[in-house]
Amino acid sequence: MSSTNENLESVNLAAVLETAKARVTLQERPIPKPGPDELLVRNKAIAANPADWKIQDYDFFVDKYPNVLGSDACGYVVDVGNAVTRFKKGDRVTGFAAVIYNSNIDHGAWQTYTILREIATSKIPDSMSFAEGSVFPMAFATACMALFVNLKFPRPPAVCTPASSTILVWGGSSSVGSAAVQIAKAIGLHVWATASPSNHDFVKSMGATRVFDYHSPNVVSDILSAAQEAGIIITKVFDAISEKGSLELASGVLADGGEMAIVLDWPTGTPQPPDIAVSLTVALRTGKDCEDVGAWFFNEWLEEAMEMGTVVPTPKIQIVDGGIEVTQKVFDMLKAGVSATKLVVLL
Repeated sequence: MSSTNENLESVNLAAVLETAKARVTLQERPIPKPGPDELLVRNKAIAANPADWKIQDYDFFVDKYPNVLGSDACGYVVDVGNAVTRFKKGDRVTGFAAVIYNSNIDHGAWQTYTILREIATSKIPDSMSFAEGSVFPMAFATACMALFVNLKFPRPPAVCTPASSTILVWGGSSSVGSAAVQIAKAIGLHVWATASPSNHDFVKSMGATRVFDYHSPNVVSDILSAAQEAGIIITKVFDAISEKGSLELASGVLADGGEMAIVLDWPTGTPQPPDIAVSLTVALRTGKDCEDVGAWFFNEWLEEAMEMGTVVPTPKIQIVDGGIEVTQKVFDMLKAGVSATKLVVLL
């Protein structure tokens, strides 16, 4: 049986996108009811992602309006569908809100109450704050797809073979990059990364053994020289930036026949290397054609990794005060650019 919505706060304040490319407006919405395999979560922290302002500006993924954007919701469960088995009322959870692939307004994060799918939700440890828990879903889902689907590293408990045990993460201090570094380290990979010099220590603390300055004009030759010296052939790269020239640089370190996962489309008019396999990493696949990977990752691997401290919330969190009311401000801050920082709003 599903629990009831009794004793819930009466107001679901939401940052609503009335039409494509509009600025968000504050509105009160009905508190939704979860479907059979869904949870209703009272959000306590919402983390912002670059996808939020890009969807708003360029009108992709979401195809129904009015709507509520946002993928990273963290709070406590207040209602569960009658097919839910892993969660109960009162559980502290974080989850990947599904609006970017189902366009369902109830599944957007930027509101007081969000519907989460059971397969996209993880319990967070009692020692973890809601703000910390909010930074995991989209960044870690993206890294999960890159490593286990695009680059085909074996999922635990399988063990990586020596021939495929090294990965280079381009942009290791970003939200997605630092997630990839942590996951790769946790599954036993030898991790190299690139980052600005000011973030080298941070990326190493996440698990990278070598970090290179991606601003250096010699970064490709530096990486190749270090690889030759170490007796390593780099066959797999994850470019967690995929813009401002990173694609061409990152592909330059790959051996013939190598594989590269990217987070943005290869630029039109820029030749793609013919001797490497390039594939686009899309986090929303964890809730669509790769549901089995998504359910394993959120319900099992990530939940245990957070509890054990194998992964930690990264990058540094910047709280933006003001609750749902500052949603548009946060979108604008992200668009203007932030470095090695995750913007989070508390409710």
